[in-house]
Amino acid sequence: MTTSMKSATRPPDRKSVVRINPRFPAATAKRLKDASAVRGQSVAAFILETVSREAERILAEETHWRLSVEESSRIQRLLAKPPSINAASKKAAKDLAAHVRIRS
Repeated sequence: MTTSMKSATRPPDRKSVVRINPRFPAATAKRLKDASAVRGQSVAAFILETVSREAERILAEETHWRLSVEESSRIQRLLAKPPSINAASKKAAKDLAAHVRIRS
């Protein structure tokens, strides 16, 4: 069980609880009640666990790059042999340095 799954099943700190009141079609509500009964959970606990798990999956999916084998190989080749420094890249670095302040 992941850390977030543990927190989804543990009663949260009252100060950090936010109420969300979704409305479900009757057929969906019945499925949620039936599924939560199968799991031996309250409907609220079942919904919280299921929605939290799906939210984590979506966020993980959307925050990682999806590359084809060809794209991945191309990036690896570029990282292994970066382009040489030319006049344009030197000018770009100089222009950038003029706008960047390094703090210690």
